[in-house]
Amino acid sequence: MEDLLDYLRRHFLAEPELLARSGVSLDTLRGWQRAGAAPWPSYRLTLAGEAASCMGSAALSAESAWYPRGMLCWLGQALALGGEPERLRTGFERAWREGLAALELPPAEAEPDLAAVWRDFLAGSYGVCTRAGLPGEVAQKEALVSLIDALTDRQRRPGLAPAERERLAWAVDLLDEVAAPFAPHERAGSSRARCVELTRRRYLGAAA
Repeated sequence: MEDLLDYLRRHFLAEPELLARSGVSLDTLRGWQRAGAAPWPSYRLTLAGEAASCMGSAALSAESAWYPRGMLCWLGQALALGGEPERLRTGFERAWREGLAALELPPAEAEPDLAAVWRDFLAGSYGVCTRAGLPGEVAQKEALVSLIDALTDRQRRPGLAPAERERLAWAVDLLDEVAAPFAPHERAGSSRARCVELTRRRYLGAAA
């Protein structure tokens, strides 16, 4: 539990800190979340225990909500746009496409399902797997994972040609920048473990 709390304190904002730093009230945030204008927390913790002493004992419980640090930026946009969901979604899709275009990758064969991406964003999912949880970063993370998997056949290829290895190193380094470190209990099954750490060991000569 201490490892998880340490991870959250280093990489996320607890809801009271988010509200204090953004200048947004809890009522406003909840209204935006219910309207589909702002993400829900990426992590919710419920802690339960007991305090005991010679004077007696008492049951203890506490709940906390944690958001990626990029949520500060998103709330700033929400304030500027009056919390209007459609305008925020339009901005989300624009930033998503700009983030993808910055990679200068060949066009994907299929158009991404941005409606599903938007739903996952609002659910807080991308705060778990990217560093800031913002749309451009989300687009890059998804595209880089797809590229790494295509180059390595999901880490099944026995080896790569020099040009492929160079391309792979570029993709892995960029993914390392945008992918979350992941919470201790999630790390072993994460895209970081497979597409960054395992890929470096298997194809790029990195130490374990």
